[in-house]
Amino acid sequence: MAGKIANEVQDKYKNKNWVATLAAIIEHDDRQLDFNEKNYLTKTGAPKDFLLENRTVSEIIKRSKRLLEQAEKKSTWISMLIVHHLIFIYKEMASEKKTIRDFLGKLDKKEQQYIKSQNLTRDEVDSIYQIMVFADRCSLILCQAAVPNKNRMLEVNTSINDQTFWISEKPTTNIRIEPWIFRSKHFTISAEYKLIEKNSFSSNEEFQRLLSESPVRFKTWTFSK
Repeated sequence: MAGKIANEVQDKYKNKNWVATLAAIIEHDDRQLDFNEKNYLTKTGAPKDFLLENRTVSEIIKRSKRLLEQAEKKSTWISMLIVHHLIFIYKEMASEKKTIRDFLGKLDKKEQQYIKSQNLTRDEVDSIYQIMVFADRCSLILCQAAVPNKNRMLEVNTSINDQTFWISEKPTTNIRIEPWIFRSKHFTISAEYKLIEKNSFSSNEEFQRLLSESPVRFKTWTFSK
């Protein structure tokens, strides 16, 4: 969804290597679920809310390395944006955790190499990255059904061109973003999801099996100016 939202922005916000940028936006949070690696259930058997999950330093580094290894098989441009993303989301933790600080130090050296190979500056990379920040936050709000109604507005973030964006639901139930930065006056995006009737599971294996067996459903959102 983040990729779909990003692809709708006006062309003036898109860089010369837009396809690779879009690939990074689509993949930047991939390879998170691994049922063989960890348990995704609470003590009562309910699925964990990933926003409330406290990952260990070891889990963070393992997952980050896995994400970066996949990116490096594709292109230095994608790797550059993935590294920039990892540094951004874990930089606050680095002040408290030496292991994270050392890991981000290594990532910073990698990013410098990528930036040099692409003949860019760090500020230019950060500007490109802001589209990911904006689109990712928008998609998360939609997935959580967190868009306020009755003309109330929710701050998305401050990102592209240092603008602060707001999201709301119009009386028609269409989604409104202010300021409007998209090419068209209106567009529709969709996402696939699964709904499991049970809310408690006996094991990680049962959760994985029922998730796999559940039919795919579709949800659409229409954005309009």
